[in-house]
Amino acid sequence: MFIMKKLAYLLTASVMALPAVASLPSSTVQASSQVVSIADYGAVPDDGIDDWNAIRQAVTAAKASNRNVYVPPGTFFYDDVIVLDGVDLVGEGEASVLHSTNPQRQAVQLAGNGSGLSRVKFTTVPVSVRLSTSVSARVHIMPGAADFTIADTFIAGGSSAGIIGYGINGAIVRNDIRDTLADGIHITGGSANIRIEENRVRDTGDDMIAVVSYEKNGTWVNNVKIANNDVAGGHARGITVSGGTNIAIERNSIADTGGAGVFIASEGSYQTYEVRNLQVVRNTILRDSLDPSIPEKGGIRVQATYKEPSIVNATFEQNTITDSADSGILILGSASIQAFFARNEIIHPANHGVHILKTVIGQLNFSGNAVQEEGGFPFYNQSQAQVFSDVPNSAPPAGGEEDDYAAARGTPRIDGIVDDVWSNATPLALNVDTNGTTGTVRIAWDDTALYYLFEMTDTTPNALAADEHNDSVEVWVDELNAKNGTRTVGDYQLRVGYDGALSSAVRGFNLSNVTKAVIQREGGYTAEFAVPYTALTPQAGDVIGFNASANDDSNGDGRRDTYLSWVDKNLPYWADTRVYGEVTLGN
Repeated sequence: MFIMKKLAYLLTASVMALPAVASLPSSTVQASSQVVSIADYGAVPDDGIDDWNAIRQAVTAAKASNRNVYVPPGTFFYDDVIVLDGVDLVGEGEASVLHSTNPQRQAVQLAGNGSGLSRVKFTTVPVSVRLSTSVSARVHIMPGAADFTIADTFIAGGSSAGIIGYGINGAIVRNDIRDTLADGIHITGGSANIRIEENRVRDTGDDMIAVVSYEKNGTWVNNVKIANNDVAGGHARGITVSGGTNIAIERNSIADTGGAGVFIASEGSYQTYEVRNLQVVRNTILRDSLDPSIPEKGGIRVQATYKEPSIVNATFEQNTITDSADSGILILGSASIQAFFARNEIIHPANHGVHILKTVIGQLNFSGNAVQEEGGFPFYNQSQAQVFSDVPNSAPPAGGEEDDYAAARGTPRIDGIVDDVWSNATPLALNVDTNGTTGTVRIAWDDTALYYLFEMTDTTPNALAADEHNDSVEVWVDELNAKNGTRTVGDYQLRVGYDGALSSAVRGFNLSNVTKAVIQREGGYTAEFAVPYTALTPQAGDVIGFNASANDDSNGDGRRDTYLSWVDKNLPYWADTRVYGEVTLGN
């Protein structure tokens, strides 16, 4: 059993050092001589005229006189970034509205020391295109910002994140954030000593609260407490930690997520650091994994797909997971995990109570967990990890050889017609989705290329959008079978749409070298294509790493409804080449 007391003491001591937050009452704000009103510099409420210049002048005057900026009741328009450098901006709650007219530059930026926001509502013009820049977020805590506060603020809509933070020693508390196209609250860039408490987050386009430590930033996000937040209705995950150290997720209410309720990972697709010293304690997770098109499922999902080790010294204790559309606790990946799961209660998961996939390694300890009304088994461990559990394992014993899968030697004509060459290739079966869509893929090879044949059963093929949102087929290839994890030399992903469109998640992949044909037929379609080798000099008997997948827009709304896979859908093939299957080049 792991010793977690040291971690608990560390997190408790660190959190005690975070700043307290208190908003000024309305009467105090109005009567105080410590404010500069934006109305004093020409801002007029509800007139539909841009007030950015008046706001900027008020901020400058407030900083010069060591006072706060006051937003009186009414709606004030602004069309460019507002910068607060050592200044607090305060208002009268939802009555004080700052309305952005420029989705590309709608951020209020906190810079310097001691900047703050409180009791202001942010609205925007209608937006439909998601952006990813910091200045398109509603609130941007800038690198180097320190001792900041964001409290009792209302964010309604936005083209990017609600709050994105890069600062240190800050508090984000009692805010209401909804209808953003990206994350509700996103903490990254080496942020440290951050308290995220008592926020309400609804209907975000991505994760509702996320801590992400990208390698490109050169350091981890450190010492973050995420506690007593109420989050629901997000498109993706509820609360995410993708790389970070000394993170506490405590007593949050998480409901109705498209993907996982709590997602803990080191992600190769985003090149994030490992997770170290983590506590996930006393959270309630209700109805997670509701969107079949999102691959990151599970009430609590622990995904080790990049750094080695990937998850270290992690505790999951006294969480309640109810009505998961997948497994209550889902553990996957191929890098090592060290984690302890105690006294969690899992009620009515659609799949297993606890599911540990076959590629998982490391040390996992389970004690005192309870599972009720499971759709699968209480505890299903397919891995070779060192697992200690007081619940018996229902998975059949591992061992024996996997099936042999062969690629046929030969050069098929790329015309959508099934040549005799394909009869010597093993058909690899995709899973069947709830709409009945399924298919098989075969592989052929010669000295110049790999050839792929998909025969899809699909009664509602659609191509109304682009990329994965069209009905389409995909190959994921590790030509050298190097099992590097993240994609490297010889690795590629290629997508062929029902409409014949080619696309790839690999930047710079040469689509012009791909030959393809897509033919509609009764009950589905056939896709046949050839891809020249990128690294392999092939010989009979060589083994390639491989997965095949397909996307299904079953209702014709231009959005993917679900996806199919040859390997287990829960294996993170989109992020980890080590979980691919293997296919031998036959003779």
